[in-house]
Amino acid sequence: MLIVIVLLVLIAIALLFMRSFREWLLEEIKELSDRLLLRFLLLTSRFESELTEDGRAEQKLWRAQRLRNLRGLTLRSRQRFGQSQS
Repeated sequence: MLIVIVLLVLIAIALLFMRSFREWLLEEIKELSDRLLLRFLLLTSRFESELTEDGRAEQKLWRAQRLRNLRGLTLRSRQRFGQSQS
């Protein structure tokens, strides 16, 4: 069992020295921390509690627009830096 753990640690260390893996790992960590922070803020705030039904519908439209914009930015960034779409 100890040999397996040592082997996994050595593999993890080797992967950390690979630039592409390190960049991917850092991006995943950043994305995870962003999602956790947003979830925390949404759960602890009174966000949207004061909105009417029309206000909620408008917020949904704005949210959908922002998501489309972010997807477009992601696509352009991948094309610019030569990454494949995942």
